[in-house]
Amino acid sequence: MIDSILDRDILGEEKKAGQKAARTIRRNFKAILATSTVKRSGTLLRIAGATATMKAGELDAITINASTATFIQHYGFEGIKSNGVRMTLKPLSHFDLLFDKSSRALEQLADEIADIRGERITTRLSNMVKLLSDERVK
Repeated sequence: MIDSILDRDILGEEKKAGQKAARTIRRNFKAILATSTVKRSGTLLRIAGATATMKAGELDAITINASTATFIQHYGFEGIKSNGVRMTLKPLSHFDLLFDKSSRALEQLADEIADIRGERITTRLSNMVKLLSDERVK
C-alpha cells in the first residue's frame, strides 16, 4: 500500500515534468513559426502545439501538432498545384530550428525522468528487500 502511494506521487512528478517540457517546446514552436512565416493568417499558430502523452502511467511521448502547411513549409514543395501552376517552395526547416532551440528543455526532461524513474526503482527494490527480510525473520 505504501508502494502505491509513493508510485502515485512519482507518476505525478513525471507528468508534471513532461508538461513543463511540452510547454517550453510549444512556446518555442510558435515563436519559430511566427518569425519564419510571411503570411500571418493565424491558422499556423493556432494549430501548432505540443502535449505530453502519458501511457500506462508513464510519460510516453511529447506530441507535436501542426497544420499540413507547416509540414509543407518544413520540407519544401516542388511540383504542380491543383490549379495547374508549377510551384517551388524552399524548405524552411521549422522542426530543425525547434529541436535546436529546445534541446536544453529535452535534456532537462531526460534528466528529470531518469531521476524520477530511478527513485521508483530504488523504492521498489528496498520494499522487496524489506519484505524478504521480514519473511526470513518469521
